[in-house]
Amino acid sequence: MPVTFLYRLWKLLIAGAVVAIAGCSTTGNTFDTTDLRFLVPGETTLAEATELLQGEPVNVYRQLDGSAMARWAHTASLATDAVYFNQELWLAFDASGRFVRIVKSNNVPHANLYRDGRRVDVPRPVEAPPTPTAPAVFHSPISQNAVSYPLGR
Repeated sequence: MPVTFLYRLWKLLIAGAVVAIAGCSTTGNTFDTTDLRFLVPGETTLAEATELLQGEPVNVYRQLDGSAMARWAHTASLATDAVYFNQELWLAFDASGRFVRIVKSNNVPHANLYRDGRRVDVPRPVEAPPTPTAPAVFHSPISQNAVSYPLGR
């Protein structure tokens, strides 16, 4: 009897694995947004962006003026109509083929957090204003202190 139970359990596990594999689907191309911060407007080309994202765009929409819109997208579902993972990134390129801006992003962490390789949410270091010269303090025999400020400096 235990052999029959184990046999049925084994068949059930195999059937579940087959159903799980059959229920999975993916569309688009995988891409990695780790180096997204290195996209530099006016400098990065479409080929360089493709290399930085480690994946080919799904679509490139060319305009009459020579500019282009490139779309990277990847969708995966674990079970039909149940669990989805969708990642999408649209980049605009000018007529000379250089990156202009991120047009749209979906489930791309920190897509607009970097500009020219620098974080935009971190304030730039502010130079300290020049410190005024400290007033000179003279001690006098009178009980009060006299303060003198230098002029013309």
